[in-house]
Amino acid sequence: MPRVLVANRGEIAIRILRSATELGWDTITIYTERDTSHTAYADEAVKLKSVADFLDVEAVTKIALSTKCTHLHPGYGFLSENPALPLALAKSGSDITFVGPSPDTLRISSDKILSRNLATSLQVNVAAGTRVSSSLEVRAFAERIGYPVMIKALDGGGGRGIRVVESADKVDEAYKRCLGESPSRQVFVEQALTGASWKHIEVQIIGDGTGAVNHFWERECSVQRRFQKVVEFAPSRMPVAVIRPLLEASLKIASHLKYKGLGTFEYLINTQSHEWVFLEINPRVQVEHTVTEEIVDRDLVRAQMLLFTPSQTLSTLSLFSPVPRPTSHAVQLRLTAEDPTRGFQLSPGIIRSADVAWPAGRGIRVDTWLSSGPNNWTSEWIVGTDFDSLLAKVIVRGGTFEEMTAKACRALKELEVGGDVKTNVAVLAGVIDHPDWLSGAIDTLWLERNAASILELGAKAVASPRGVKGLEVLNTPATNVNAAASTNGNTMLQPGALFHLTLAPTTGSPSAPEFNLTRHTLTLSSIGQNAFPDKLTGTLQTSLSPTPFSFSLSQSSSAAVSSSAFELADPNNASHVGSPLTGKVVELHAALMDAVAGGTSERVQHEKRRVKKGDTLLVLSVMKMENVVLSPCDGFVERIGKGIKVGVVLGEGMLVCIVNPNDGTGSKSRL
Repeated sequence: MPRVLVANRGEIAIRILRSATELGWDTITIYTERDTSHTAYADEAVKLKSVADFLDVEAVTKIALSTKCTHLHPGYGFLSENPALPLALAKSGSDITFVGPSPDTLRISSDKILSRNLATSLQVNVAAGTRVSSSLEVRAFAERIGYPVMIKALDGGGGRGIRVVESADKVDEAYKRCLGESPSRQVFVEQALTGASWKHIEVQIIGDGTGAVNHFWERECSVQRRFQKVVEFAPSRMPVAVIRPLLEASLKIASHLKYKGLGTFEYLINTQSHEWVFLEINPRVQVEHTVTEEIVDRDLVRAQMLLFTPSQTLSTLSLFSPVPRPTSHAVQLRLTAEDPTRGFQLSPGIIRSADVAWPAGRGIRVDTWLSSGPNNWTSEWIVGTDFDSLLAKVIVRGGTFEEMTAKACRALKELEVGGDVKTNVAVLAGVIDHPDWLSGAIDTLWLERNAASILELGAKAVASPRGVKGLEVLNTPATNVNAAASTNGNTMLQPGALFHLTLAPTTGSPSAPEFNLTRHTLTLSSIGQNAFPDKLTGTLQTSLSPTPFSFSLSQSSSAAVSSSAFELADPNNASHVGSPLTGKVVELHAALMDAVAGGTSERVQHEKRRVKKGDTLLVLSVMKMENVVLSPCDGFVERIGKGIKVGVVLGEGMLVCIVNPNDGTGSKSRL
């Protein structure tokens, strides 16, 4: 019996495990300490030493060998496009089959320049571009073809390692960020094809490794933010005659490669001129494979896995002949743990099973890791900073585009994810409720241009209902507040509630003479808005001061980050530079490094710690994308914040450093 190791996590691991189980295969997966929901769908699970092991070829290979697997499925992301993994399996002396293309195909497809070169050799259109090793080379390229240009990581993906550069003065920073987001630290530059007429179209391919290939038509993925897909649908609404050249180009490249398994070939196409260019190959199962499954009524993952069993080909699986043009429509809505009201910041925290309600009904499918499988019941899930922000994929199918859209609107109204975590549900609702969605007037920059109006439209669409007219609800007896709090942890806050507050240092012994406890009382005089823990407003009186205070308490996005190792920035102190979001510190300015080291004279320190307005003080990696914290003014770094160093996860609002401005003025830090 086949035994498959699914070397992934989250919803895609669950998706693969389900298909493998239906095939009767034994299933094994890998996991980390606080991320286990997918293991409930496997027969066996192996704990990794750290999150980094998801990207460790040697570690994954050892697990495959020790669990006596016959197959290894990489899913998407992590090691799915790394030719070193199938090569390591081959060198191990085992008969473990890698469920994916050959190492040579992975080598070409994982390097965007090699993919472009292959396409050019086969007379497939590509945008002007070249590999670069410095920002000077980027400028030289831009001078030849004109701005804007696009810098890309050779091995980027999911929107990472991509920056559009509009002018020469923006090149250095964009080049540095793309380099930092590239695992191989290699980038290239190409002509930026952006604007109101450019759409992102991709073709779903399947092959059996003999040169026989087939396609399952196309998907449109133009609704993007920072080049990361948000909403995808299939088929596109463009005429078949316009799409046909993309299908033919995909088959030509795939056949040349003797492609095996699932693959996605991506393009940009101009809706006015019908000009098109090849972008890249994604040599694995795609996040949005779901919409293709819905319109062609095929389990693509099942077909992919069967192709890696003896004697199976496209012909034996009845997949050799072209699939008729689908008549139904499907859309995938990516629900993410991001707060769109705060610049789409990652929103870590805890989601409990009682806080979640998924839509259902005919034509609605939800792929999510916020679930409990047959082998393990889970009551809560932790959204951290180690992985991407995807919570769920809501997939909706309809007989027409309009029916699909109406059903998707209904699905989003039924969807509920509460708890600490904010989501982008209002953005999703705003997209499909926008007139441009139905008219098809959407391009790759549409979402970013219209983000404010889309968010406003979506917030209204998914607003909490006022109730059901005519419904009579039986009032249950009031429950004692203290009893309720002791049983479920939720406290009812009411005006007049009295609290006792004890303040004490966190160090020392309570029995020591110098350990003085300070006790105070606090009462809520009135409550304006009670959406605790998200938000609580009102007035209060305390024994700390005779003057009543108005207060507004809102939960930070740093719910999953321990603050004890850091210190808070004072938002009222202009010299304090605070972290504007939660992320992993990957780079520090030399001035901050010197502040950590210390040990030199005051004059030398002053010179070494000098910074200019706009200098990058610190770089935060959030979901593998780099965000910079800039100096708000010219000045010098008086000191660095507690606990700040490369490698730590820094919470929103924590002190990065104190910058004393030359002219005595300053402002808040900015991204």
